[in-house]
Amino acid sequence: MRTRRVPACTACGASGTMFYDGLADSLFGAPGRWRMMRCNGDACGLLWLDPAPLPEDLALAYEGYYTHAPAVARPFAVHTLWRWVREGHYAAHFGYAPRGAAVKRLFALALTARPRLAEWLDDLIMRLPPRPGGRVLDVGCGEGRTLEQLRDLGWQVEGVDFDPRAARSAGTRGIPVRVGTLADQQYPGSCFDAVVHRHVIEHVPDPVAFLAECRRVLRPGGRLALLTPNAKSLGHTRFGAAWRGLEPPRHLQVFTPDSLRRAAETSGLRVEALDTTAGGAAFIHAQSRLMNGDRAASPNDAVARRFEHEERRLLARDPWAGEELWLTATPA
Repeated sequence: MRTRRVPACTACGASGTMFYDGLADSLFGAPGRWRMMRCNGDACGLLWLDPAPLPEDLALAYEGYYTHAPAVARPFAVHTLWRWVREGHYAAHFGYAPRGAAVKRLFALALTARPRLAEWLDDLIMRLPPRPGGRVLDVGCGEGRTLEQLRDLGWQVEGVDFDPRAARSAGTRGIPVRVGTLADQQYPGSCFDAVVHRHVIEHVPDPVAFLAECRRVLRPGGRLALLTPNAKSLGHTRFGAAWRGLEPPRHLQVFTPDSLRRAAETSGLRVEALDTTAGGAAFIHAQSRLMNGDRAASPNDAVARRFEHEERRLLARDPWAGEELWLTATPA
Protein backbone atom coordinates (compact mmCIF):
# COMPACT_ATOMS: atom_id res chain seq x y z
CA MET A 1 0.00 0.00 0.00
CA ARG A 2 1.55 3.28 -1.10
CA THR A 3 1.59 6.15 1.36
CA ARG A 4 1.77 9.94 1.52
CA ARG A 5 3.01 12.31 4.20
CA VAL A 6 0.43 14.18 6.26
CA PRO A 7 2.63 16.73 8.06
CA ALA A 8 -0.15 18.82 9.65
CA CYS A 9 -3.42 18.32 11.46
CA THR A 10 -6.29 17.71 9.03
CA ALA A 11 -8.68 19.68 11.26
CA CYS A 12 -6.74 22.84 12.12
CA GLY A 13 -3.41 22.71 10.24
CA ALA A 14 -1.17 22.72 13.36
CA SER A 15 1.87 20.51 13.80
CA GLY A 16 1.74 17.29 15.76
CA THR A 17 3.68 14.97 18.05
CA MET A 18 3.93 11.20 17.61
CA PHE A 19 1.30 9.54 19.80
CA TYR A 20 1.48 5.88 18.65
CA ASP A 21 3.93 4.02 16.45
CA GLY A 22 3.86 0.56 14.93
CA LEU A 23 0.06 0.27 14.85
CA ALA A 24 -1.24 -2.72 12.87
CA ASP A 25 -4.63 -3.87 11.64
CA SER A 26 -4.97 -6.97 13.84
CA LEU A 27 -8.66 -7.57 13.03
CA PHE A 28 -8.95 -7.30 9.25
CA GLY A 29 -5.41 -7.82 8.00
CA ALA A 30 -4.70 -4.63 6.05
CA PRO A 31 -0.96 -4.43 5.38
CA GLY A 32 1.56 -2.12 6.99
CA ARG A 33 2.62 -0.56 10.29
CA TRP A 34 1.25 2.88 11.05
CA ARG A 35 2.19 5.97 13.03
CA MET A 36 -0.45 8.19 14.61
CA MET A 37 0.18 11.83 15.47
CA ARG A 38 -1.56 14.06 18.00
CA CYS A 39 -2.27 17.70 17.18
CA ASN A 40 -0.33 20.32 19.17
CA GLY A 41 -2.87 23.05 18.42
CA ASP A 42 -4.84 24.74 21.15
CA ALA A 43 -8.33 23.26 21.62
CA CYS A 44 -7.90 20.53 19.00
CA GLY A 45 -6.16 17.27 19.93
CA LEU A 46 -6.98 15.43 16.68
CA LEU A 47 -5.19 12.13 16.07
CA TRP A 48 -4.14 11.37 12.49
CA LEU A 49 -2.03 8.93 10.47
CA ASP A 50 1.29 10.16 9.12
CA PRO A 51 2.09 8.68 6.69
CA ALA A 52 -1.36 7.67 5.45
CA PRO A 53 -2.43 5.50 2.51
CA LEU A 54 -2.67 7.22 -0.85
CA PRO A 55 -6.35 7.91 -1.62
CA GLU A 56 -6.17 5.72 -4.72
CA ASP A 57 -4.85 2.81 -2.60
CA LEU A 58 -7.38 3.10 0.23
CA ALA A 59 -9.50 0.29 -1.24
CA LEU A 60 -6.71 -2.14 -0.30
CA ALA A 61 -7.44 -1.43 3.36
CA TYR A 62 -11.00 -2.75 2.96
CA GLU A 63 -10.38 -6.04 1.18
CA GLY A 64 -10.94 -8.09 4.34
CA TYR A 65 -13.38 -5.66 5.93
CA TYR A 66 -17.11 -5.90 6.65
CA THR A 67 -19.32 -7.26 3.91
CA HIS A 68 -22.69 -5.77 3.07
CA ALA A 69 -25.48 -8.26 3.66
CA PRO A 70 -28.80 -8.10 1.82
CA ALA A 71 -31.98 -7.48 3.78
CA VAL A 72 -33.05 -10.46 5.91
CA ALA A 73 -36.66 -11.52 5.54
CA ARG A 74 -38.55 -12.01 8.81
CA PRO A 75 -41.83 -13.85 9.35
CA PHE A 76 -44.71 -11.52 8.51
CA ALA A 77 -46.07 -11.33 12.06
CA VAL A 78 -42.65 -10.58 13.58
CA HIS A 79 -41.87 -8.02 10.89
CA THR A 80 -45.19 -6.26 11.42
CA LEU A 81 -44.93 -6.19 15.21
CA TRP A 82 -41.38 -4.83 15.13
CA ARG A 83 -42.41 -2.15 12.61
CA TRP A 84 -45.24 -1.05 14.88
CA VAL A 85 -42.87 -0.81 17.85
CA ARG A 86 -40.39 1.26 15.81
CA GLU A 87 -43.01 3.59 14.39
CA GLY A 88 -44.63 4.03 17.79
CA HIS A 89 -41.25 4.96 19.27
CA TYR A 90 -40.55 7.48 16.53
CA ALA A 91 -44.02 8.97 16.95
CA ALA A 92 -43.59 9.34 20.71
CA HIS A 93 -40.00 10.62 20.74
CA PHE A 94 -39.62 12.59 17.51
CA GLY A 95 -43.13 13.56 16.47
CA TYR A 96 -43.47 11.36 13.39
CA ALA A 97 -47.06 10.64 12.39
CA PRO A 98 -47.35 7.10 11.01
CA ARG A 99 -50.77 5.68 10.31
CA GLY A 100 -52.27 4.42 13.58
CA ALA A 101 -49.76 6.38 15.66
CA ALA A 102 -51.84 6.26 18.85
CA VAL A 103 -52.00 2.46 18.85
CA LYS A 104 -48.35 2.08 17.82
CA ARG A 105 -47.25 4.29 20.73
CA LEU A 106 -48.76 1.66 23.01
CA PHE A 107 -46.65 -1.06 21.37
CA ALA A 108 -43.57 1.14 21.85
CA LEU A 109 -44.10 1.09 25.62
CA ALA A 110 -42.32 -2.27 25.50
CA LEU A 111 -39.10 -0.30 24.98
CA THR A 112 -39.41 1.25 28.46
CA ALA A 113 -37.56 -1.76 29.84
CA ARG A 114 -35.07 -1.73 26.92
CA PRO A 115 -33.38 1.71 26.97
CA ARG A 116 -30.41 0.44 24.96
CA LEU A 117 -32.73 -0.69 22.19
CA ALA A 118 -34.56 2.65 22.24
CA GLU A 119 -31.22 4.47 21.94
CA TRP A 120 -30.26 2.20 19.03
CA LEU A 121 -33.49 3.13 17.26
CA ASP A 122 -32.74 6.84 17.77
CA ASP A 123 -29.28 6.36 16.29
CA LEU A 124 -30.66 4.31 13.41
CA ILE A 125 -32.50 7.35 12.01
CA MET A 126 -29.64 9.66 13.04
CA ARG A 127 -32.01 11.50 15.41
CA LEU A 128 -33.66 13.30 12.50
CA PRO A 129 -36.96 15.03 13.28
CA PRO A 130 -39.77 14.63 10.73
CA ARG A 131 -39.78 16.62 7.52
CA PRO A 132 -42.57 15.24 5.30
CA GLY A 133 -41.29 14.83 1.76
CA GLY A 134 -37.82 16.07 2.69
CA ARG A 135 -34.76 14.73 0.86
CA VAL A 136 -32.05 12.99 2.86
CA LEU A 137 -28.64 11.78 1.69
CA ASP A 138 -26.72 9.10 3.60
CA VAL A 139 -23.00 9.25 2.76
CA GLY A 140 -21.37 5.87 3.32
CA CYS A 141 -24.80 4.29 3.49
CA GLY A 142 -23.63 0.66 3.51
CA GLU A 143 -26.52 -1.75 3.18
CA GLY A 144 -29.05 1.07 3.54
CA ARG A 145 -30.68 0.32 6.91
CA THR A 146 -30.84 3.98 7.95
CA LEU A 147 -32.34 5.05 4.64
CA GLU A 148 -34.85 2.21 4.72
CA GLN A 149 -36.17 3.44 8.08
CA LEU A 150 -36.23 7.08 7.00
CA ARG A 151 -38.06 6.18 3.80
CA ASP A 152 -40.70 4.40 5.85
CA LEU A 153 -41.04 7.58 7.94
CA GLY A 154 -41.78 9.74 4.89
CA TRP A 155 -38.35 10.94 3.71
CA GLN A 156 -37.17 10.84 0.09
CA VAL A 157 -33.91 8.92 0.37
CA GLU A 158 -30.66 8.51 -1.53
CA GLY A 159 -27.30 6.99 -0.64
CA VAL A 160 -23.65 7.26 -1.65
CA ASP A 161 -21.03 4.60 -0.97
CA PHE A 162 -17.62 3.96 -2.49
CA ASP A 163 -18.17 0.18 -2.35
CA PRO A 164 -20.20 -1.31 -5.26
CA ARG A 165 -21.25 -4.13 -2.92
CA ALA A 166 -22.99 -1.58 -0.74
CA ALA A 167 -25.00 -0.28 -3.69
CA ARG A 168 -26.07 -3.81 -4.61
CA SER A 169 -27.01 -4.62 -1.02
CA ALA A 170 -28.97 -1.39 -0.58
CA GLY A 171 -30.68 -2.16 -3.86
CA THR A 172 -32.23 -5.26 -2.28
CA ARG A 173 -34.03 -2.81 0.03
CA GLY A 174 -35.12 -0.60 -2.85
CA ILE A 175 -32.67 2.19 -1.91
CA PRO A 176 -31.12 4.25 -4.76
CA VAL A 177 -27.36 4.44 -4.21
CA ARG A 178 -24.61 6.12 -6.21
CA VAL A 179 -21.11 4.61 -6.18
CA GLY A 180 -18.10 6.79 -5.38
CA THR A 181 -17.27 9.66 -3.06
CA LEU A 182 -19.62 12.50 -2.23
CA ALA A 183 -17.54 14.92 -4.32
CA ASP A 184 -17.63 12.52 -7.29
CA GLN A 185 -21.41 12.88 -7.55
CA GLN A 186 -21.35 16.64 -8.29
CA TYR A 187 -24.75 17.23 -6.77
CA PRO A 188 -26.24 20.68 -7.35
CA GLY A 189 -26.05 23.02 -4.39
CA SER A 190 -28.81 23.22 -1.79
CA CYS A 191 -30.54 20.01 -2.90
CA PHE A 192 -30.96 18.05 0.36
CA ASP A 193 -32.85 18.77 3.56
CA ALA A 194 -30.57 16.48 5.56
CA VAL A 195 -27.18 14.82 5.11
CA VAL A 196 -26.20 12.03 7.49
CA HIS A 197 -23.13 9.85 7.86
CA ARG A 198 -22.29 7.24 10.44
CA HIS A 199 -18.58 6.44 10.96
CA VAL A 200 -17.50 8.00 7.68
CA ILE A 201 -15.61 11.23 8.39
CA GLU A 202 -12.73 9.35 10.03
CA HIS A 203 -12.16 7.55 6.69
CA VAL A 204 -11.88 10.58 4.37
CA PRO A 205 -8.52 12.16 3.48
CA ASP A 206 -9.69 15.78 3.90
CA PRO A 207 -12.43 16.02 6.55
CA VAL A 208 -12.83 19.80 6.29
CA ALA A 209 -13.38 19.62 2.53
CA PHE A 210 -15.77 16.73 3.05
CA LEU A 211 -17.84 18.72 5.57
CA ALA A 212 -17.79 21.72 3.26
CA GLU A 213 -19.28 19.58 0.49
CA CYS A 214 -21.95 18.38 2.91
CA ARG A 215 -22.74 22.02 3.70
CA ARG A 216 -22.86 22.92 0.00
CA VAL A 217 -25.52 20.34 -0.83
CA LEU A 218 -27.68 21.23 2.19
CA ARG A 219 -30.60 23.58 1.77
CA PRO A 220 -30.83 26.61 4.07
CA GLY A 221 -32.10 25.32 7.39
CA GLY A 222 -31.05 21.77 6.50
CA ARG A 223 -29.38 19.48 8.99
CA LEU A 224 -26.12 17.55 9.05
CA ALA A 225 -25.95 14.64 11.51
CA LEU A 226 -22.86 12.52 12.01
CA LEU A 227 -21.42 9.89 14.32
CA THR A 228 -17.68 9.18 14.69
CA PRO A 229 -15.28 7.61 17.25
CA ASN A 230 -14.24 9.81 20.18
CA ALA A 231 -10.51 10.00 20.95
CA LYS A 232 -11.31 11.19 24.50
CA SER A 233 -13.48 8.17 25.32
CA LEU A 234 -13.18 5.90 28.31
CA GLY A 235 -12.40 3.03 25.96
CA HIS A 236 -9.41 4.85 24.47
CA THR A 237 -8.17 5.68 27.97
CA ARG A 238 -8.57 2.05 29.00
CA PHE A 239 -7.12 0.27 25.95
CA GLY A 240 -4.65 2.78 24.47
CA ALA A 241 -3.13 1.51 21.22
CA ALA A 242 -5.48 -1.52 21.27
CA TRP A 243 -8.62 0.65 21.28
CA ARG A 244 -10.89 -0.41 18.42
CA GLY A 245 -11.66 3.21 17.51
CA LEU A 246 -8.15 3.81 16.14
CA GLU A 247 -8.55 1.24 13.34
CA PRO A 248 -5.42 1.89 11.24
CA PRO A 249 -5.11 2.33 8.33
CA ARG A 250 -8.81 2.92 7.56
CA HIS A 251 -9.28 5.64 10.17
CA LEU A 252 -7.14 8.41 8.74
CA GLN A 253 -8.02 10.62 11.71
CA VAL A 254 -9.84 10.23 15.03
CA PHE A 255 -11.58 13.28 16.44
CA THR A 256 -11.86 14.82 19.86
CA PRO A 257 -14.91 16.99 20.61
CA ASP A 258 -12.82 20.14 20.11
CA SER A 259 -11.33 19.03 16.80
CA LEU A 260 -14.69 17.97 15.41
CA ARG A 261 -16.24 21.31 16.33
CA ARG A 262 -13.31 23.14 14.74
CA ALA A 263 -13.53 21.14 11.52
CA ALA A 264 -17.29 21.76 11.26
CA GLU A 265 -17.01 25.49 11.87
CA THR A 266 -14.08 25.83 9.46
CA SER A 267 -16.19 24.18 6.75
CA GLY A 268 -18.99 26.74 7.15
CA LEU A 269 -21.32 24.85 9.48
CA ARG A 270 -22.96 26.10 12.64
CA VAL A 271 -22.83 23.43 15.37
CA GLU A 272 -26.21 22.94 17.01
CA ALA A 273 -25.34 20.02 19.29
CA LEU A 274 -22.20 18.08 20.13
CA ASP A 275 -22.12 15.27 22.67
CA THR A 276 -20.96 11.71 23.21
CA THR A 277 -22.80 8.44 23.60
CA ALA A 278 -22.09 5.08 25.20
CA GLY A 279 -24.29 3.24 22.73
CA GLY A 280 -21.35 1.44 21.11
CA ALA A 281 -19.38 0.86 24.30
CA ALA A 282 -19.97 -2.89 24.65
CA PHE A 283 -19.03 -3.49 21.00
CA ILE A 284 -15.88 -1.35 21.26
CA HIS A 285 -14.87 -3.08 24.51
CA ALA A 286 -15.27 -6.55 23.01
CA GLN A 287 -13.44 -5.61 19.80
CA SER A 288 -10.58 -4.05 21.77
CA ARG A 289 -10.27 -7.24 23.81
CA LEU A 290 -10.14 -9.23 20.58
CA MET A 291 -7.25 -7.03 19.51
CA ASN A 292 -5.56 -7.87 22.81
CA GLY A 293 -5.91 -11.58 22.10
CA ASP A 294 -9.16 -12.44 23.91
CA ARG A 295 -10.78 -14.52 21.18
CA ALA A 296 -13.85 -15.24 23.33
CA ALA A 297 -14.79 -11.57 23.70
CA SER A 298 -18.35 -10.66 22.73
CA PRO A 299 -20.44 -7.46 23.03
CA ASN A 300 -23.01 -9.57 24.89
CA ASP A 301 -20.69 -10.97 27.53
CA ALA A 302 -20.76 -9.76 31.11
CA VAL A 303 -17.43 -7.92 30.89
CA ALA A 304 -18.50 -5.82 27.91
CA ARG A 305 -21.89 -5.07 29.45
CA ARG A 306 -20.24 -3.97 32.72
CA PHE A 307 -17.98 -1.64 30.78
CA GLU A 308 -20.95 -0.06 29.03
CA HIS A 309 -22.71 0.47 32.38
CA GLU A 310 -19.52 2.02 33.78
CA GLU A 311 -19.28 4.38 30.83
CA ARG A 312 -22.92 5.39 31.13
CA ARG A 313 -22.42 6.26 34.80
CA LEU A 314 -19.26 8.20 33.98
CA LEU A 315 -21.12 10.31 31.41
CA ALA A 316 -23.05 11.92 34.25
CA ARG A 317 -19.74 13.42 35.46
CA ASP A 318 -17.76 13.62 32.23
CA PRO A 319 -19.96 14.26 29.16
CA TRP A 320 -17.00 13.61 26.81
CA ALA A 321 -16.29 10.05 27.99
CA GLY A 322 -18.57 8.25 25.49
CA GLU A 323 -17.15 6.03 22.76
CA GLU A 324 -18.78 7.98 19.94
CA LEU A 325 -19.17 11.66 19.12
CA TRP A 326 -22.54 12.97 17.92
CA LEU A 327 -22.67 16.22 15.99
CA THR A 328 -25.62 18.02 14.43
CA ALA A 329 -25.11 21.22 12.48
CA THR A 330 -26.75 23.54 9.95
CA PRO A 331 -25.27 25.72 7.18
CA ALA A 332 -23.92 28.91 8.74
